[in-house]
Amino acid sequence: MAAKKPKRGDGKYHGKINPEMVRAKQDAFLAAYGECGSLRAACEASGVGRSTVGDWVTKDAQNFKEKYETAKEMFREYLQDLAVSRIKDQKPTDNPVLLITMLNAHWPEKYRRDSQGANSGMKEIMSEWKRWVKENNRPSKKSPSMTEAEEAKINAVNEVEKILSKKRDPNDEDK
Repeated sequence: MAAKKPKRGDGKYHGKINPEMVRAKQDAFLAAYGECGSLRAACEASGVGRSTVGDWVTKDAQNFKEKYETAKEMFREYLQDLAVSRIKDQKPTDNPVLLITMLNAHWPEKYRRDSQGANSGMKEIMSEWKRWVKENNRPSKKSPSMTEAEEAKINAVNEVEKILSKKRDPNDEDK
């Protein structure tokens, strides 16, 4: 839902700053920023110029700095909710970068590279993941267009079918 654009103008009424108009513009900008998380997009959606936002921050017009930080925090929390949701939907074979990033953010003492003791936990996860990828994503020697894991799965299915066909026709052992 796009933020409602306030009326155009510089927030002045007969040469004096109109606090209600400034507040309405700030509110429209902050609502847009909370939804999109982009300064450019929020300015466009609310009809407020980047330089105006910069002035509001510099002058802390109507406690704008704190409100702006709150809007940034709302967007960060939205991104976090989205990341957690996607992690919960991942399959074990999906790329673990999002999961590792969230571990860095929420358990930095163990998983962030710049933390003391973090290297052991991160190295352990990365080496396990690299080993798994190496084992399961090697190209097949018989068919380079598929991995060894895919080829092994097809071979296993073929073996099961061969065994089942022998059970159906015990006289035919060459199937």
